[in-house]
Amino acid sequence: MAGDSRVSFHVTILGSSGMFATAERACSGYLLEPGDAAIWMDAGAGTWQQLLRHTDYRTLAGIILSHRHPDHTTDVFQCHHARQYGGPVPLEPLPVWTTEETVGRLVGFSKECGDAFDFRTPEAGREIEVAGADVTFHAMAHPPDTLGVRFEYEGAVLAYSSDTGPNADFSALAGGANVFICEATFQGSDGGWEGHLSAADAGRIASDVGCERLVLTHLPPGRDHARSLEEAKETAGGVEVLLAQDGMRIEVRR
Repeated sequence: MAGDSRVSFHVTILGSSGMFATAERACSGYLLEPGDAAIWMDAGAGTWQQLLRHTDYRTLAGIILSHRHPDHTTDVFQCHHARQYGGPVPLEPLPVWTTEETVGRLVGFSKECGDAFDFRTPEAGREIEVAGADVTFHAMAHPPDTLGVRFEYEGAVLAYSSDTGPNADFSALAGGANVFICEATFQGSDGGWEGHLSAADAGRIASDVGCERLVLTHLPPGRDHARSLEEAKETAGGVEVLLAQDGMRIEVRR
């Protein structure tokens, strides 16, 4: 895939563990690179250090936080301190797109976040422009207000489920996506729950909405992730299925 003329942008997996970080995996986090820009999407524990391996935090174009849960947000405070106190003068407030609920929790914990960040609360279903990309946020089926992300740049489409149960509009979120990063919290031996997907659910959804590649993330700590991969492949039809690995850089090709 290296050097493919159809590559429109890259996404790097900064973290892929569900619920809590482990010695091998940080929590949820992704680096989107449309053109020369860098956008941090979800900031779970451990993703800040991963981010610094790939880009300069001072040049970030913005941050997207899907919802308020700690395994998707806590490292944003590292960025807050770095931008506010890491140089001779504070950096300009950085745009952060997230839910009102998330803003309330972050500012409630550290009111100074409002100095480091320019919080923006996008309306679900409405397209906005971020660093030259068209970004649409979608309401997901998860107990806190949660936004899935459809990210389109130069004809290539990345979709991100964040945390969700099966009762969401996946056609709108991920229909025809070149890459679909989808949570796979449960395995077949687990009991289901309306707020998360199993690996088999992720495979079935990717097939139903016509994705090209499925990347399983939000992987359960302490489990055999090869089992998750196999369960997703069993339901994914002709969709290519990958298991997220921290540091993995994926080409999003139109």
